[in-house]
Amino acid sequence: MRSFKMFGLVALAALMAMAFVGASSAMAEGATALCGSDEATCASPITHVHETSIGHALLLSSFATVECSALFLGDALNSGLSSAIKNKKGEIIGYNPLIIHGTFTYTCLSGCTATEENGPAEIQVLRTGAEAAAVTGEGLVHVVCGLNCRYNGVGLEGAGTGALAAANGSGEVSIEEAVVNKESGFLCPSTSKLDITTAPLSTTYIST
Repeated sequence: MRSFKMFGLVALAALMAMAFVGASSAMAEGATALCGSDEATCASPITHVHETSIGHALLLSSFATVECSALFLGDALNSGLSSAIKNKKGEIIGYNPLIIHGTFTYTCLSGCTATEENGPAEIQVLRTGAEAAAVTGEGLVHVVCGLNCRYNGVGLEGAGTGALAAANGSGEVSIEEAVVNKESGFLCPSTSKLDITTAPLSTTYIST
């Protein structure tokens, strides 16, 4: 069986990104902001998100392993700060996730291609603790590499880590063995698993 090397999916579809919902299933700890400096309350939240995969994203299936590097470019909505949920008395009872809309591009090995479809991808980020966030998303990726397959990821959930807690010192988002489902493609495996880790190109803290 020859190696079936190609994409890495969404991320994100990556990320922080990388659509993205499922963030509501996590327990929020205050509002969520991506910040370029270490501040308890971010004065100038990051609104433009630029992430790249660390190594290759892996799509693992019964047929083969697909490998691609991934790049995500997106913009945070709501001025980069998530909004509070209030009851009729005006009391804060929870927080909405930070929403990022963007595009994934993939560069794959062995001449294969992977293309995001039905974009933009939507990523949701919900702060769950100090320098920690739940990152969720959904998306559709078209992969051509011997077989012609489309895979969708719905409710993909990863772990976001801010610069102070990340091993790389800049921040990262990691999705491990997330299940993606075949949408179309003859002989394509019905399900596969996605592994991807992305890092921001500029130091990013998870703040409020």
